[in-house]
Amino acid sequence: MRRLPLLFTVLLLVSACAAPSPVIQVESLRFHRPDATSIFAFVILPQADQSDEIYGDYAELIAHSLQSLGWRRQQQADGAAVILRFRWGVDAPVTETVLSPSVVPPMGPWSQRRPGLWNDPFPSWQAQRVVSYAKWLTVTMADASDASAPPLFEGRVVTRRGGAEIGPVMPYLVRGMFDGFPGANGATEAKALPVQP
Repeated sequence: MRRLPLLFTVLLLVSACAAPSPVIQVESLRFHRPDATSIFAFVILPQADQSDEIYGDYAELIAHSLQSLGWRRQQQADGAAVILRFRWGVDAPVTETVLSPSVVPPMGPWSQRRPGLWNDPFPSWQAQRVVSYAKWLTVTMADASDASAPPLFEGRVVTRRGGAEIGPVMPYLVRGMFDGFPGANGATEAKALPVQP
C-alpha cells in the first residue's frame, strides 16, 4: 500500500515530462523571383517613419537570421547588395465565439445540448468569446542595382498568439519568415514554432 503513492507520483512526473512543449502558430506567405538567392549581401534600410530603438532591435533579429543562412550584412547600399526593408504592426482586435465540448450542463443563452446523443461523454457545448490580435511582419528585398525590377523577395508572417504586444512574439515572426528561406513561392505555410525559454 505504501508503494501506491510513490507509483502515482512517478506516473505523474513521467506524464508531465512527456507533455508537448508549447508552440506559437504562425502563417507565412512568401513570393520570390527564381534568382532571389543569387546575391548573398544585404543592407537594411529603414522606412521614412522608422528610426527608433525598437526598429534597431528588430533589424538585428532579421540580420542575425539572414547571417545564419550565409548572407553577409553591409552598412552601405551598393550595386552588389540586396536592399531589405521591413514593417511590423498589430491589427485591430477580433472577437470570435468559440464552441467547445463540455460535461458541464448547459447554462445561459450561449450553451446548448446536442440532441439525440445520450451516451455522449460531452453532451453540451460551451461558448466562449475569444479576443485575438493579429501581429504581423512584412519583409521586402530588392536588387540595389536595378530599382525598377520587381522585388527579389516579399513575405508576410502573421500570428494571433498572445495579447496586443508584438515584442514578445517578434523573434517567432522572424523565425517564421526565414525558416526554409526563400520558401514555397506563393504558398501560405502554417508553422508551429516551439517556444524557447
